[in-house]
Amino acid sequence: MPLSSLKTKPKSTLTWQEDLRKSSARYHVYCAWIAIIFDPLFGLTDYFNIPHAFKEVMLLRLGVAAVTLLALWAHSKKLISPEVLIFIPFLAISLQNAYTFSLIKIEDFTGHSLNYLALFIGGGMFILWRWYYSLAIIVISTIGTAYFFQMNHHLNLQEALVNGGLLLLAVALFMFVLIETRYRLTISMIKSKIALIEANDEIESQKAKSDQLLRNILPDEVANELKINGKATARNYKKVSVLFTDFQGFTARSATMSPEGVIDELNKCFSEFDRIVERYNLEKIKTIGDAYMCAGGLPIENSTNPVDAVRVGLAIQTYMNQYKNECIAKGEPYFECRLGIHTGEVVEGVVGKKKFAYDIWGDTVNTASRAESTGLVGKVNITESTYEFVKDIFRCEYRGEIEMKGKGKMKMYIVLG
Repeated sequence: MPLSSLKTKPKSTLTWQEDLRKSSARYHVYCAWIAIIFDPLFGLTDYFNIPHAFKEVMLLRLGVAAVTLLALWAHSKKLISPEVLIFIPFLAISLQNAYTFSLIKIEDFTGHSLNYLALFIGGGMFILWRWYYSLAIIVISTIGTAYFFQMNHHLNLQEALVNGGLLLLAVALFMFVLIETRYRLTISMIKSKIALIEANDEIESQKAKSDQLLRNILPDEVANELKINGKATARNYKKVSVLFTDFQGFTARSATMSPEGVIDELNKCFSEFDRIVERYNLEKIKTIGDAYMCAGGLPIENSTNPVDAVRVGLAIQTYMNQYKNECIAKGEPYFECRLGIHTGEVVEGVVGKKKFAYDIWGDTVNTASRAESTGLVGKVNITESTYEFVKDIFRCEYRGEIEMKGKGKMKMYIVLG
């Protein structure tokens, strides 16, 4: 029986850390470009809020954009991590906003605080990093803001707190909690996703193994029908070549061997038979004890099965002759093979519900079995039916009319090559 090679999807090797790194890199690259584009654009509002320092602050914003571009380049070259990529512009914009506090008047404090609010809320929505990055941003921003705040004689602490300072502090703390919460939820989601992928991989692997096991028992076409319909329809074939083998004197020889030795020798021989049968497009049907049965022309009909079966028979006997010589050289017991082939009509199907089996039935099967049992050891014995299909391809020798149990006399031939 042709054996399908086992193909399974490769198991997922992506760790949650790697997946998190890819996710954070994607978000942080987007955020970096947003900082490059929108921070200078947002600076146009400075023209109305602090016209006396507009150029100074705009140059500062353009400097932040340039530093962010440099960080993007370094990240593309894998010189810095995704966390450092976004930490640089986040910190730079925070200090830029802190510096601006040294230039504004109290009436502009609330408007300028919106810069901080937008920064912190945006960061909370898109940034993925550990809590200590957020803490570093808050601490440095607070120190920077306090430093530049005391440089501005237009501002006092009480008014600043009332006009947005307390809200700014609350939003900073909210950003800290939000980023940490999103970070932990993202890790949880990634781990769940990887677990699902691994579970699906395992399901696919087990399904492939199950399919392979089914195809080791049944032909591919029959296995597919059984999987789809839950049953396989019996079919009639007009031209099938059935081949039987049996080991001469198996019982007597196996009595001198250990049980393990018998099984090893049978497995060795039958495994080679399997390879030969597959090579010539025949279908292995079953083994019974030391008997091996295969057939050509099913489950896919073809016109070449008599020739294919004879080629299998010749290859099996060639192998058995080599096997015999190897055993003799080692001083070990060996088996010799009888082999018979008959061509005719059969019915194929699957029987059983649990330990189901693919099999064929009909007079052709019985005749092939009789051709084997009346055959000559080491030879390929064929009936007249098979002979008529192969006589122009192989040299054959007429054996005469051979008495067969339950069949009477039948003309038999030996294939010489």
